[in-house]
Amino acid sequence: MTQFPDDDKPLVEFLRQHRGHIPPSAPDLESQIMQAVASAPPQPQWRRQRWILPSALVASLLVTWAGYRVLVPNTASTASTNTAELEAFLATNWDSVVAGETPASSSSQDAEADWLLSEN
Repeated sequence: MTQFPDDDKPLVEFLRQHRGHIPPSAPDLESQIMQAVASAPPQPQWRRQRWILPSALVASLLVTWAGYRVLVPNTASTASTNTAELEAFLATNWDSVVAGETPASSSSQDAEADWLLSEN
């Protein structure tokens, strides 16, 4: 028998004194249940499979959302890291255009131009 803590003993005694009587079960209860199951009309095929369409829609939405999140770059982080390089490139080219000179062909400017063209 299970041992109860001392503070539960009054509750256990109360429940033992006031427990209800279990009614006797019907002798043919099992046969009644089996008859009810056998006489129930079968469910149509569409009712059993009606959950397929909503779950397919939800799955396709999740795949679309996840694919979009993976394929689209995070523009906030990309913009913040490349802003300084872009500003320097534009300032160099603007100064040479305003001064009327041809821009000095340096390898860093060529690399920056290649980088800008490859981004788009």
